[in-house]
Amino acid sequence: MRVTARREMFWQIVRYGVNGTIVTALYSAVLVTFDSWTRLPLQFCNFAGYIAALTLGYFLHSRVTFRNHGSRDRSSQIRFVLASLPSFALNAFWAWLLTDALKQPHWTIYLPIWFVTPAMIFALNRWWVFK
Repeated sequence: MRVTARREMFWQIVRYGVNGTIVTALYSAVLVTFDSWTRLPLQFCNFAGYIAALTLGYFLHSRVTFRNHGSRDRSSQIRFVLASLPSFALNAFWAWLLTDALKQPHWTIYLPIWFVTPAMIFALNRWWVFK
């Protein structure tokens, strides 16, 4: 890998971290709001957070994180939605595992949501969505 390509990859990771933090914060805010203020099932609250994060995520990642990498067309939008489905499934899994199966408090789902899911999704965005 050329020095320039490594430098660009480094800054993509930095931007992904910053933008991912913003997106995950929005997701968490929507999830905790729905979970705290309604009697809706946790998985519905997860879905509401996912939709909010999906919308902001495409905007930030397409215009900022991967701004000099790949194309921005209808197919990249479709790939972004498809690539986001594993993150939705992972977060739904964390919610089920920690609150239903292991009977932990709801706040425990935020640990893997903040630290595991984003790391797993970066490569999918880098090499498939914004190719």
